[in-house]
Amino acid sequence: MTLRQRVDLLEAAHYDTRRRQIEAEDQTALLRGAINEFSADLRAHRQECTERFNQIDQRFDGIDQRFDRIDQRFDRMDQRLDGMDQRFDGMDKQFNGVDQRFEGIEGMLRQILTVVTLQAGPEVARQGVATPAS
Repeated sequence: MTLRQRVDLLEAAHYDTRRRQIEAEDQTALLRGAINEFSADLRAHRQECTERFNQIDQRFDGIDQRFDRIDQRFDRMDQRLDGMDQRFDGMDKQFNGVDQRFEGIEGMLRQILTVVTLQAGPEVARQGVATPAS
């Protein structure tokens, strides 16, 4: 191979390398542009997702607050029912006391009736006064 042929080959190789380098730079620029677009789309999507999640989070906060208010209402209702239950317990005690008094009065009336009927004798029985069933 002559020197001229070698120079021609080297120039051709250089030209080919330079052409491939330019093509690679063009492809790199295209890839960089695509990556930049993709990054911008990703940032926009991330921003949209963040906003949506914030909206959903706010909705859940609102729902949670509503449940808290409902829970407070139930607590107040429970307290009222506890108060009513205590009043009913007090009324039960009073009625038990009244019941015992009536039983005591009934016992005394039976004793009085027994004494009166025993002293009155058969004449009272004819008049229709009942004797105690003891």
